Amino acid sequence: MLQTSLTWSTDRKAGFTLLEMVAVMLIIALVAGLAVSITAGTGRAQIEALALRTAALFRRERHGAILTGHSHLVSLDFKNRSLLGDSGDTVAIPRDVTIDVLGMDEQWEGQRAVVRFEPDGASSGAVLRISREGAGYEIRVNWFTGAVAIEQR
Repeated sequence: MLQTSLTWSTDRKAGFTLLEMVAVMLIIALVAGLAVSITAGTGRAQIEALALRTAALFRRERHGAILTGHSHLVSLDFKNRSLLGDSGDTVAIPRDVTIDVLGMDEQWEGQRAVVRFEPDGASSGAVLRISREGAGYEIRVNWFTGAVAIEQR
């Protein structure tokens, strides 16, 4: 008499094993992860890095104004999509990132003044908003103290 087990199927082609299902799910997860990492555009980490570089530029120009005893200006170059400091430092702005400037309205030669730092450490004050698809940061420059702060939005 042939004895059969209830846990073992005699027809091995009837379905998928758990191991096969896990392997397929792993391949799908890997392909999805690669697709997300390859997509073009500026992600949240790049937006944060841009905000940190911008704040560092503002702080360097403030320290430069204090050390030299002359006003330093940070301006926005529309043509090259970059922030320019009087000391020669620049911060490039990716094409897919939106920049909103609340502050000085002085404009010349395709550039717009963002903030002016005075030798006593004070500034003209400004708020610069950097954003892309819901991710964003505000870089605030205090007009009285010239202090630079970053806030996530």
